[in-house]
Amino acid sequence: MKDEQASTTAKVIAAATVMLAGDERTRDLVAPGAAEWSRVLMSSRRGDRLFAATARSPLTRWIWRGIEAVTLPGIVAHFWRRKRWIETRCRRAIAQGFDRVIVLGAGFDTLGLRLCAEFPRQAFVEIDHPATQAAKRRALANSPMPAPANLELVPLDLEGAPLPDSVRDDGRATFVIAEGLLMYLAPTETDRLFDALRALPVPRLRFLFSYVTRWPDGSSGFHPRSRLIDRWLKWRGEPFKWSIEPQRIPEYLAGHGFGLVETALTHALHDERPDASALDGENFVVCEPG
Repeated sequence: MKDEQASTTAKVIAAATVMLAGDERTRDLVAPGAAEWSRVLMSSRRGDRLFAATARSPLTRWIWRGIEAVTLPGIVAHFWRRKRWIETRCRRAIAQGFDRVIVLGAGFDTLGLRLCAEFPRQAFVEIDHPATQAAKRRALANSPMPAPANLELVPLDLEGAPLPDSVRDDGRATFVIAEGLLMYLAPTETDRLFDALRALPVPRLRFLFSYVTRWPDGSSGFHPRSRLIDRWLKWRGEPFKWSIEPQRIPEYLAGHGFGLVETALTHALHDERPDASALDGENFVVCEPG
């Protein structure tokens, strides 16, 4: 990601949320309230407002569908299959007594914004790159839907800084989410993040993350592979840096003091919907120290 700019990936996912919610064929994929918050988060700049408007309008939505068709078919629906899987585990953790949720690399995600009102006794913390979070703060400050009181926004570049003291010193049972983040960190940074989480002085910790597959030919990311997406991510300063073979996950976790609780490959998120695709390559893990 370019240091002075909000994440392009964050904006694309927010606009994709608006698009899915505006289409009767796919709106049930999107969690209630997510599209409304996504439009708020895309409201601070004229270009972002226009970007979201093209995704919302039936007159221009075909452009989005066309771009998806020639780059990575199925990726837009995948975003929300991923989010629904994660939200289910987050709600489960809250029901099991986790009273703090930390979202690393939150981007323009709406999970914390939506759950704060529903769970006012829980603390929600978003940690993200300062440029992306500044755009989110501007949008919330100018919105009739202000940020909830139990949501804390912490600006931090996870590529070069340790977790902040406010996170380390809180003795709450903590559920940490890293959705679509680890693939953008270098291997040494990923290792350091796992070690930092393992060292948190909290009574209980659970970590949910997604990661991209390292394939037998040495490539990483989605299959079918899109070289257009690879080049676009590199141009935007957001290339994939870390990946791992799914069969190596238990070994990797053990090396950092974690034990596997649950895992799912991409195809496990697919359903019998007509828009389901054979997209593969982003997988999901829930783990705990042990």
